[in-house]
Amino acid sequence: MFELSFDYLLGMSAWLLLLPVAFWLLLKRRQTVRRQGRSLSLVNLGLSCWMLLAGLTAVELYFAVIYDQSDSFNMTNVSQKWFRRWVQQKPLKFAGREGIPYRDDVDFPMQLAPGQQHIVFIGDSFTFGHGVRHVADRFSNRVRVDLQQQAPGKVLVTNIADAGKDLYWVSEVTDRLIANKLPVTTLVYVLCLNDIETFDPDHRDQAPTNRVRRPPNFLLNDTYFFNLLYFRSQQATVPGVRDYYSHVEKSYAGIAWQRMFAKLATLHRDCRDAGIDFRVVVFPFLHNLGPNYPFRAAHERIVEACQREQIPCLDLLPVLEPHANERLTVNIFDAHPNERSHELAAQAIAGQLLRDVIDPEHVPGPKSTPPSEAP
Repeated sequence: MFELSFDYLLGMSAWLLLLPVAFWLLLKRRQTVRRQGRSLSLVNLGLSCWMLLAGLTAVELYFAVIYDQSDSFNMTNVSQKWFRRWVQQKPLKFAGREGIPYRDDVDFPMQLAPGQQHIVFIGDSFTFGHGVRHVADRFSNRVRVDLQQQAPGKVLVTNIADAGKDLYWVSEVTDRLIANKLPVTTLVYVLCLNDIETFDPDHRDQAPTNRVRRPPNFLLNDTYFFNLLYFRSQQATVPGVRDYYSHVEKSYAGIAWQRMFAKLATLHRDCRDAGIDFRVVVFPFLHNLGPNYPFRAAHERIVEACQREQIPCLDLLPVLEPHANERLTVNIFDAHPNERSHELAAQAIAGQLLRDVIDPEHVPGPKSTPPSEAP
């Protein structure tokens, strides 16, 4: 209940008081009309409307109090309530400047013990754990447990990702980490394929949050069930939302990719100059996995670019694609990776990309889609 706003609780309380009063008045009116021998049709119509409103109120309360799911674009009140319920963030302060919030169950270390390493995961909602209730179920936290079991006290892992961010934000935060001399030995940028959209000149017009109109009245804007219905209908019918992912696919064949790669290369060089080992993980769009996965060429383009730039890169497409028949997304309306996806990703990241942290003889070479799986 504490995830609900005061205004909502006040309005719903007033409505719940009004409903029984209206029911009592309708019953009294029916008694009066019956004694007068007049037609009960209007009163019965009023009672039918009352029953409909009472039923809709019960549905609204279910979605406001019990229903607990996020959605891909976090536009619905239900999804925003999920964030208030399950997401707790703490501040990472930068000297002389405003810090950033991050979601983790450990504090960002301000110094390291001799011989200790600090791996920092950074990215957007896929790394943040959008739709994952408990941070312990995210891949970054699973990697921490795995590495600490293999080398107790030798490796620290922190996740400073945030939902809705992009490569520009990653670069800016990295600059702050370097400028503040915060201890980072390895920075792992988890690339979500839609990170490219901010490099696309048309991305502001194509972004779903810009295409969908805000609800036109309080009933659709300030409720949970009706607000959910409104945004579901918008997502199903508004061009640019319905075909959002096809727009992302096209971006990898044009100037947007050139701009993104230039930024990625600059970030790599900045980390290298600061003595930070920079690595990349590429997450696929899980709801599209299968033989006709439309982003296979984008994965290949990213991996090839990392190879040229000598950035250790792990492509999770060949890791997750064999599990396409499993449920890998949070829910039918939220395409973010669920706990099972995070588990599979953690195994690959710890066993391939970061294996050399424990086993120095292992070389974390770029991982690409096997030739047999290439289109």
